[in-house]
Amino acid sequence: FIYVETAFFWKWWVRQGDDIRHKVHTLVRQGRLQFVGGAWSMNDEAASHYQSTIDQFTWGLRKLNETFGPCGMPRVGWQIDPFGHSREFASLLAAMGYDGLFLGRIDYQDKGARLSQKRMEMIWRGDDNLGNSSDLFTGVLFNTYSPPPGFCFDVLCDDEPIIDDPDSPMFNVDARACKKIPVAEERDCASSF
Repeated sequence: FIYVETAFFWKWWVRQGDDIRHKVHTLVRQGRLQFVGGAWSMNDEAASHYQSTIDQFTWGLRKLNETFGPCGMPRVGWQIDPFGHSREFASLLAAMGYDGLFLGRIDYQDKGARLSQKRMEMIWRGDDNLGNSSDLFTGVLFNTYSPPPGFCFDVLCDDEPIIDDPDSPMFNVDARACKKIPVAEERDCASSF
């Protein structure tokens, strides 16, 4: 499970008792709860000055580090809401030691070209002057923040659930897997990695 914006996590965290805090610490240590991004909020790159971005990360990462230590530090950036992404942002993440960045919204023509040319994943050079030290693995999410068609398990979705109990008359793992394989193949064909 991932959590993105430190501000919303922090608002919840300060109201929790020791028992819940201990459980959350355990989840973080086990890697079952990971923070991505790590800034105080998911900044809008198109309208913010780089200093504001640095301030957001300074505040959010400090809170995560003070609370969870190295286990709580993000390894990937998460920019699924902003409309527009800058090389400078990629360069900042690379400089902070991030391993990658995931984007949600990109121009529809760019997305179409990336799908057809197998470039939904790439190495983004954040700064030509810094060379490969500013390189950052970057992936574009296929459905923004939606699951693949037919695989939404939210309470508001009507997609068929996966029933993995072999003794159940509704057992459907094989059939659901057969429906999932083409989805996975489609995504595999959209990247040259």
